[in-house]
Amino acid sequence: MTATIKRVDDNYIVNMPASFFKNINFKENEHVQIIEEYGKIIIQKSENITLLTDTPRKNIAELFEGYEDEYESVLIDWGAPVGKEIW
Repeated sequence: MTATIKRVDDNYIVNMPASFFKNINFKENEHVQIIEEYGKIIIQKSENITLLTDTPRKNIAELFEGYEDEYESVLIDWGAPVGKEIW
C-alpha cells in the first residue's frame, strides 16, 4: 500500500484505509506506541499505557520519600563552553 504524508500544524499524518486498522484490531482513540527503528516506523498496541499527562507530577519531597542514605553533592565538570552557552 502507498500513502501520502501530510503536515497538519506541527504534526505529520498518514491517511490509511479503515480496513487496514480493522485487520489489526485497532480502535478509534486507542493509545498506541510509535517507535522509530532502523529507519522504519512501527505502530503497536500499548497495553495499560500510562501517558505523562495522566500522571500528576511529584514534588521533591514525594520523589525522595523513603530515601534514607546521606546526600553528598558531586561537582561535575561539564567542560568549556562550545557554543553560545552562558556560564
